[in-house]
Amino acid sequence: MTIKDIAEKVGVSVATVSRVINNSGYVKEETRKKVEEIIKEYNYCPNAVARSLIKKERTMIGLVMPGRVNPFFATIIDGVETKAEEKGHHVLFYNTFEDLDKEHKAIQQLMEQQVLGLLVLPIIDQDEETKKLLLQAEEIGIPTVLIDRDLDEPVFDAVFMDNQGAVYDAVETFIENDHKDIAIVSCIDSQKPGFNRLEGYLSCLKKHQIPIKDNYIYHGTFDQESGYQACKQFMKLQEPPTAILATSSSATLGCIRYFNEQGMKPGKDIGLIGFDDIATLNMIGYPITVIDRPMKEMGEMAYEVLINIVNQKKKNRRIQELILKGKIIKRGSEVYSSSKD
Repeated sequence: MTIKDIAEKVGVSVATVSRVINNSGYVKEETRKKVEEIIKEYNYCPNAVARSLIKKERTMIGLVMPGRVNPFFATIIDGVETKAEEKGHHVLFYNTFEDLDKEHKAIQQLMEQQVLGLLVLPIIDQDEETKKLLLQAEEIGIPTVLIDRDLDEPVFDAVFMDNQGAVYDAVETFIENDHKDIAIVSCIDSQKPGFNRLEGYLSCLKKHQIPIKDNYIYHGTFDQESGYQACKQFMKLQEPPTAILATSSSATLGCIRYFNEQGMKPGKDIGLIGFDDIATLNMIGYPITVIDRPMKEMGEMAYEVLINIVNQKKKNRRIQELILKGKIIKRGSEVYSSSKD
């Protein structure tokens, strides 16, 4: 039995049930009695809510996003947890595994636990159920701040990265190293960051009057296999590219796997720029030029924005959209020295 189940049985909103449980806000007496009867009948008593009501304080922040395996997500989580610890808050982390049902359930459960606020990295930008649940959370005083990925309407405050600008700079780095045949492993998927990264690639080529070749654009997803298959496809072309840009950390690793199998070395046999400064590659001495995202800073700033909303007790309609800049870390893999032998 959840708050949502109670709401459906009584025929009211989740916000109304929450007001009855918390004894806050106006609820018709008749409706209140119906809600209380269902609660009593099903012996509903969410422990986390009960504890917070007894103590009259809430210290939990809900964090809903994919897991710690990807270094990007792990570093964002680290940023959130670092800031939360400083302020005496605890982070309740829900791993969605990029599964919409898990995302919906996580938000519902965090609403029931009456967390202070929600930090959410949505799976897709056009999921109406996620948006509806987050708006319901706001109704009962639980604001949301989005991280990295947006929803289809600018409803909630958010912290993003300038994906288009970062990729533009990466493509320009290739051009500065005499590349004109530049391919991209595009990770469009169903998320705005992927579209923005592709737009950065296209706009840079147009600005420098370099022809756009469809066979130099691989439409993949945010996984290693996309990087691997893209390189395999590019290298089979009659005129293969001299440089490849991977637009996710996983796709970067996929590209490297392909090059290793083929005995190719980035910076000599092919130009390569990857996404995110992957610690493992640095540890093993595999120098890759990368687009470095301020991942920990994104987590820290998202937490700060959320706490400001909580403290101000304001309705969360987008007032702040913080855009952080990435930077190019050059380690030599952006060149193609074989062409100059």
